[in-house]
Amino acid sequence: MDITSLYRSTTGFDPYPYQAALATEEQWPEVLSVPTGVGKTAAVMLAWIWRRRFGSQAVRQVTPRRLVYCLPMRTLVEQTRDCAVRWLDNLGAFAGTVTYADDKKSKLTDFHVDLSSVNNGVSVHVLMGGEDGDSWDEHPERDAIIIGTQDMLLSRALNRGYGMSRYRWPMHFGLLNNDCLWVMDETQLMGVGLTTSCQMAAFRTQQKSFGISQTLWMSATLDSNALATVDHAKPDPEHDGRTLATADTEHDRVAKLLNAKKPLTVATTQLNAATDKKGYDTALADEVLNQHAAGSLTLVVLNSVQRARDLFSAINRRTSKQDSSPEVELIHSRFRPTDRQAIQARSLDESTILETGPGRIIVATQAIEAGVDISARVLFTELAPWPSLVQRFGRCNRRGSYGTAGTAEAAVIWIDIDTTDTKKSALRLPYEWDSLDRARAELNSLTDVGPQSLSTVDVEEPRPLVHVLRRKDLIDLFDTTPDLSGNDLDISRYIRDAEDCDVQVYWRDWDLKATAKPPLPTRSGDERDVFFPAADRRELCSVPIARARDFIAKQKQKLAFCWEPLANDWFPVDKSNIRPGMTILLHQTAGGYERTLGWTGETKHAPDVIELDRPRAEAAMDSDDLKGHGAPVELTQHLRDVGRHTTQLKETLADLDSSLPWQEVVTAAHWHDVGKGHVAFQTAMLDSDAIRQVDPDGQRLWAKSGESLMPRYRVPAARVSTHENAPSTSHEDDTKGVTSASPLPSNSILRRGFRHELASAIAWLEHHRVTGDSSSGATDKQFINLVAYLIAAHHGKVRLSIRSMPNEKRPPDPTIRFARGIWEGDQLPAVDLGNGQTSSPVEAISLEIMNIGQSETHGKSWLARMLEIRDHYGPFRLAYLETLLRIADWRGSRADGHGEVGVGAAPDPNI
Repeated sequence: MDITSLYRSTTGFDPYPYQAALATEEQWPEVLSVPTGVGKTAAVMLAWIWRRRFGSQAVRQVTPRRLVYCLPMRTLVEQTRDCAVRWLDNLGAFAGTVTYADDKKSKLTDFHVDLSSVNNGVSVHVLMGGEDGDSWDEHPERDAIIIGTQDMLLSRALNRGYGMSRYRWPMHFGLLNNDCLWVMDETQLMGVGLTTSCQMAAFRTQQKSFGISQTLWMSATLDSNALATVDHAKPDPEHDGRTLATADTEHDRVAKLLNAKKPLTVATTQLNAATDKKGYDTALADEVLNQHAAGSLTLVVLNSVQRARDLFSAINRRTSKQDSSPEVELIHSRFRPTDRQAIQARSLDESTILETGPGRIIVATQAIEAGVDISARVLFTELAPWPSLVQRFGRCNRRGSYGTAGTAEAAVIWIDIDTTDTKKSALRLPYEWDSLDRARAELNSLTDVGPQSLSTVDVEEPRPLVHVLRRKDLIDLFDTTPDLSGNDLDISRYIRDAEDCDVQVYWRDWDLKATAKPPLPTRSGDERDVFFPAADRRELCSVPIARARDFIAKQKQKLAFCWEPLANDWFPVDKSNIRPGMTILLHQTAGGYERTLGWTGETKHAPDVIELDRPRAEAAMDSDDLKGHGAPVELTQHLRDVGRHTTQLKETLADLDSSLPWQEVVTAAHWHDVGKGHVAFQTAMLDSDAIRQVDPDGQRLWAKSGESLMPRYRVPAARVSTHENAPSTSHEDDTKGVTSASPLPSNSILRRGFRHELASAIAWLEHHRVTGDSSSGATDKQFINLVAYLIAAHHGKVRLSIRSMPNEKRPPDPTIRFARGIWEGDQLPAVDLGNGQTSSPVEAISLEIMNIGQSETHGKSWLARMLEIRDHYGPFRLAYLETLLRIADWRGSRADGHGEVGVGAAPDPNI
C-alpha cells in the first residue's frame, strides 16, 4: 500500500504534500511547524504507521517500534487515542476490536486491545495514573502507539512514574527510552517539560539506547530557539525542520483553511479587581448569550478553572428560565476520567448540533486551546500570552466554512484583563504580566485573526528561566531505592512549571467509627477478591498541589492518606508532606468534587465512589506473584519456562540491535529464582493447600503456589544455624492485613521484606566468585556482574544498592548482617537450572558485598560493581535489559507447564 492509498483508507482524503513527504523521506525531521487545522496528528501517526507496516524492510528497521505521543493537556489524550484506533481499524491493522455508534463508523464508542500472539496488529495505549491492567509494557517486540500527558510520560521517562507502582518504574524507563519515536505536540504549552524533552533527546544519544530513538517537536507556533538547551543543539531548519511548502499552500483544502476569516473585536466585559470580586461571571454570561446564535457552537476559553466554573453556573442560571435554551457544557482538566470522557464525548460532537436547534455553548479552560478538533462560530477568550491566543483562535472557524457562500461570519471576541495592579496576581495566573501586555498590544493592532492575518505577526516571547535536567541528575535517577527517610528524588521541577504541579486524588468510603484510617488491602485466594484495592485510573482527579494543601489543611479530621509500599501501610497526609505526583486517598465525606463541576475543593460536594471492575492490591515490598497460571509449579520448571521465553524474545527482537547482550540475559533467566530455594520462601509455599496436597513434607522446591495469598516469609528457628537459640518472635504486627489458610507457627522467625532475587544474585556471585583484578578478565567480570544485576533487579526492588529496610526484623545477634529478609549465614540448596546445569549450594550466605569498599574474599562491593555496569551500558540500555528479563519472567510465570502462555489477566503491577 502506498501512502496515498493509506490516507484514502484511513481519512477518506489524499494526503497533503508535506504529509506524504513525512512518510516517504529517508529521515524523520526534528521539527514540524504547520498551521493549526492542517493535520499534524495525522501526518505523524499515519507516516509512522505506513513506515512500520507498509514500508520496506530497510524503512521498518530505522523506524522505532513505539510511537510515544506526548501532549500537554488531558483533553487531547482521548481525542488523539480515538483517531489512532479509528485509522488503524480502517486499515485492518489494529490489535483488537472496535465498536462504533453506527454502520458508517462515524463515532468510536469503545475498543478492546488484544495482545495475544494470534494478533499482530498495532496496539494503542493511554498512560494515565492508577492501575488499569494495561499490559503494553509486556510486549517490547510489538508495534505500539503510547499516548499520554507530559506529566505521565516524562515522569516515566525519568524513572519516577507518576500514579503507578514504584516497582514498575524501571520498566517504563527502559521501554520509553529505547526503540521509540517521541512526538512532542503543542510544544508552546509544555513549559519546562519542553526543555526536559530536549535534554532527554540529547542524553539518549550521549548515553546510547538500543534501537532507533528519536524526538519530533511540533506546533503551529513553534519557536525553534526553545529547542536549544545546554546539551541539545538547535535544529537546523534546512535539514531538520519541515513546514508547508508551496505545493501545500496551493492545495484547495489547505487554501480554504488558510484563508478563513476570523473578525476580531474586544468584549464589553473586562476582568479587573472589582469585577473579579463581583459581577464578572454574570456580565460575561449576558454577553456570551447575546452573541450566541441558534444552531451553532460558541466557545468561551477562560484562564482559570474557578472562573470557568462560575461562568458555567451563571449561564445555566440565565438559560434555566428560557423555553429553548442552548446546551451548556464545562470542560477543564480537573475532572475524573470517567466524568471527563462523558462530557467531552457529548460536548465535542458537533454532529449533534442541529441547524434548527438552540445550539451549544462550551465553557472551557486552556484544556481546549490546542489540538481539539472543533470549529466554533463565536469564540470568546480571555487575554493570554500570544502563543496561547493563536491556539485558541484555531478553534474558531477551523474548517473555513463561516463567512462563505452566504453563511454567517465567524467572530473572535477577546476579554481584556487589567494588568496595571500587579498585586492582584489572581487575575494574571497562570501567566505573567508582561506576556499579557505584549499580547494586548498585538491584539489592538488587528481586526482579523485568520491564518493569513496571523502569518505576518511575530510576537517574540522571552525564554523563561527553568530547571534544566543535567546528566548527573539523570544518572542519580537511575537508582530507585528511596533514601533513609523513605523519600525519592523530586522530578516535578523537570515536568511542569512550579505553579502547575499536580497531585492526584481519589475517594473511597470506609467505616470511620471502626478505624481512623483505611483498611489494609488484604486479598483472599481469588485474585479478584481484593479488599480496598489500589487506585484505578477512572477514579483519579488531578488537583493543583497548592489547592490540595489548602483543602487538606481545612479538614477537621484526618481524611487524607497515601499508601507506603515499604511499610505496607497507610500514612496520613497533611499540607506539609504533599509532593507533586503523589496519589492521595480521600474519605468520601471529605468532599471536594462534583460530577458536573469537577474539582471544587468544597466539602459540601461529596462525590460518588466508583465501583471497580478489576480490583488490584496495592503494591508492597513483600509482594510476589505466586499464583502463576493457577497451579503449583516447581522451581526447575519455572526456570526452564523463563529461559524459553527469553530465547523467544531474542528471536522476535533479532533486528533491534546487534550489541544487545543476549547471552547474559538468557543466563540470568536460568538463575533469576534460585533464591526461592531459601527456607523462608519454601516455608511460605507450604501455606498453599495445593502444594500441601502434593508435597506435604516439603521435599520439593517450588516457584509458584497457584494462589494469590500474600506470602508470609519465615524461617523455623531450628533451621537458622547462626542463631539456633534465638527467641520466638511476635507475629501479630507482621501479619496485619494478611489472610491465610493456616495459622503462623509460634516457633517461626519472620523475614519481613524477604527478597528471593537478592538471594539468587548472591548465589550467582558465589558460584562465579571474582575476588580481584587478576582472577578473571575484564570481559568475564563484566559478564558476571551484569548477570548478577539482572537477577537482582527483575522485580524492580533490588537494584543498585543493598541495604536493610525500616520494616525488617533484626537478627538477635547484632553482629549478623541482614538485608531484604536475608540474614548472613543463611543457606541455599543446589538447584537444577532447567538448562542442563545445576547451581552450587551455598552453605553460608555472606553479605560482605553490601559493605563499602573491597574485601579480600569477595572483591568489589555490590554498589561498585553495579555502578561499573551502569556506566558501561548507560542507564537506558541497562534498564531495557532488566525489563527483558522481567517480561520473560511474567510470561514464564503464566506458562502452563509446557511453555505456553495463557491469555489471561495482565501481570500484577506489584511485581
